[in-house]
Amino acid sequence: MKKVLYLLACSSMLFSSVSFAEDSQHEFSANVALSTDYMYRGGSQTDEQTAISGGFDYGHTSGFYAGVWASNVDFQDIGLPSSNIEIDYYGGVAGEFSNGISWDVGGLYYHYAGTKDAEEAAYGGDADFVEAYGSLGYTFSDVQFEPSVGVFFAWSPDYFGESGDSYYTAVDLGLSLPYGISLAGQIGFQEFDRAGVTDYSHYSVGLSKDVAIFTLDATYYDSIDDADTFWGAGFEEAIVFTVSSSF
Repeated sequence: MKKVLYLLACSSMLFSSVSFAEDSQHEFSANVALSTDYMYRGGSQTDEQTAISGGFDYGHTSGFYAGVWASNVDFQDIGLPSSNIEIDYYGGVAGEFSNGISWDVGGLYYHYAGTKDAEEAAYGGDADFVEAYGSLGYTFSDVQFEPSVGVFFAWSPDYFGESGDSYYTAVDLGLSLPYGISLAGQIGFQEFDRAGVTDYSHYSVGLSKDVAIFTLDATYYDSIDDADTFWGAGFEEAIVFTVSSSF
């Protein structure tokens, strides 16, 4: 559930990419990452275990993009032990207004490979779901440390486990520090329409740095209120280390 092509500095999306084939209009890129955990909106998707992820992206000079991203997952604690791989398919259009504000709108389909129908029925519904999303961002490039700010919003008509309409809002802040170090912070709010599904909020703050062909990242995650009611024990506070590269 991590791969939303959010043009802002989204601290939960910790990988790098590089173009391996391009011309005047088309660009293809790939990414791979190894993390001590896979955190999504404040909750562990791997039962606090190691995550290996990667993806491929296509971009066009018109602003259109599409791609696929995958990671291992572990939902045994919430009653879906057969779900072991998440595959995300996405596409959208991104650009920049004349005043320098970046924008991005798109759609995302989350697929959980291997999940058994009987487990989903016992859990309460289909794990797969779709989201529509949009974001705005701005970087103050003429200011010291180049502070950036962004707002992201996503809506799903039927969220994970058929939990009904969901609304997610995140605010991101970033700084470019000396020695090539980047600081990123995020606060997010997840809301549900369905009775009995508890809303929650979370936050994170992290540091990252490019070293040779790698990007190194360390991020602290925690929930603010009743996050444990949705993803179970996966909402414990965590420090996640990630090393990523490109090919």
